[in-house]
Formats: sequence, structure tokens, C-alpha cells
Amino acid sequence: MVLVPGEVADAKAWWQWLHEALAYLRSPNVRVVVLDDVRVRVLEPLARAEPKRVRTSVADLDMPGAMEEVARGAAGLDPAGGRYRELLVRLGNAAGRGELNLVTRLGEEAASLAAGEGWPALVVAARWAMGAALLVASKPTEALEHYRKAEGAAVDAEARGEVQGAELRLKSRMAMGAVLVTMQEWAQAAVLYEETAPMARKLVDARLELECWRMASFCRESVHELDKAWEATEQAWSVGLALEPEARSTSTLPYVAEARVRLGQARQGEAAARRLEVEAESLLGNDWRPDTQAAGGQAA
Repeated sequence: MVLVPGEVADAKAWWQWLHEALAYLRSPNVRVVVLDDVRVRVLEPLARAEPKRVRTSVADLDMPGAMEEVARGAAGLDPAGGRYRELLVRLGNAAGRGELNLVTRLGEEAASLAAGEGWPALVVAARWAMGAALLVASKPTEALEHYRKAEGAAVDAEARGEVQGAELRLKSRMAMGAVLVTMQEWAQAAVLYEETAPMARKLVDARLELECWRMASFCRESVHELDKAWEATEQAWSVGLALEPEARSTSTLPYVAEARVRLGQARQGEAAARRLEVEAESLLGNDWRPDTQAAGGQAA
């Protein structure tokens, strides 16, 4: 009998329940298996309390290796697609180990294979994988180059009439913006976000359009271009006003409201800031203010 609870709200109660259950497990033909986390070993006290009846076995699983094995098997069934999947699995594992040279070699092979097969969307995926690994490794310049190439592949996909091409381009540009913010290249990032907002509007993605204007404002404010920052914030606020209430409640609109108040005070004084606070309260409720430490930090 294998017990796999969907959720354990109280680890002590779970341990006590299992301890009491042992009293009922007298038949030599019944075995119960439960899973524990090797990092915390919540059930270890049970094993110590009942050493003759409870045994612990550590499952030393090589999941990355297993994934590579499965991917290699798939490659035999579908040579091109299987090989691509194998390369991306190996790339992910290499990224986890910090082997950046191997990440680049595998990623470039995957991108080349996808390009040769006429799969621009999968070229984008390979570029994203390389970009993400390099960004985590604090190599933003190299990551940015891969996201730029991803945008180029997305443009190719769009030209071929692939329905996801425009969306892939939009998301590649959002990734580029995030990298530029990481590099504190505020002017470049601001222009990129401003130019990307119409793409989001064309795709009827209001949340990303709002995020483009919000981040454009944040970048403009970071270089003290307060008038341009205000214009971008007003664009974001306008998009937010048109959102459905449910979408608005999970959007970054509170950060936009915070920026409006801050910029209003800097440009027009305390009275303007208070008026903007009242507007925010009327739309978002009294408890509308976001965590100020994260404001601007939610770069897309």
C-alpha cells in the first residue's frame, strides 16, 4: 500500500497518524510505503521509534540522467525532433551544472538543427534557453545577444505565417528589456519598451502592454526624464483602467499607481500627489499600495 497525500498541512499530525497506523499493521503480508523528503526527513523520528518495523531507503535517483536517456530514446523514433529534444534536455542539465561552454555548444547545435528543418519557433526556444542560462550566470551581454537572435527567428516565423510568431517576438523583446534593466541600460530599455507596447496592443495582450508602459516609465524615471516617465505612466494607467476587474487585481497596476503618485509629487507638488492617491484608492481600494521595495523590481 502506497500512501501519497496530496498535501500535508501538519507534519507532526502526519507523523502521529502513521505511528498509530502501525498498531493496525500486524499482517506480515502488508507493507506500507510513504515518501519523505531527504532534505528534511520529517518521518525520521518514526523510524527511530520503531526500528524493527520501519525501514528507511534513500532513493538516489539521477533524474537529469533519466531525462537524457528518455530524450535519446525519442531521438531514435523521430530523428530530427528527437535530436532537438535531446539537445535541449542536455542543455538544461548543463546549465544546472554551470557548464556554460557546453550550454552554448548544445544550444547552437539545437538552433542550427531547428533552422535547417524550417522550425523558427524552435530556434527561438533554443535561444531563450541559452539566454536564460547566461543571465543566471551573470553574463547579461551574452544573454542579450541570444534574445536578439530569438527575436530575429520570431520575425522569420511571423513572415512564414506561423501564428505564434508575433507572440514569440513580443516575449523575446520583453526578455531583452529585462536584461537591459539588469544591465542598468535605462535609455535603451525605455526605447525598447516604448516600441514594444504597440506590439502587445496589436496582439490584444493588455497586461503586457501595461507592463511595457510601466517599465518604460521606470526606466525614464531612472535617468530623471520625469516628463517622459509621466507620459509612459499615463499610458499604463489608461491600459489598466480598461482591464476587467479580475485581470486588474492580478496586474502590476498598483506599481503604476505608486509611480503616478511619486511622479506627480516630483512634477507638481503635494496636492497633485494627494489627488492621484485618491484616484488610486477609488480604483484599487484603500489597501492599494504595493510593496515599495519591489516597486520597479518587477521587471518583465
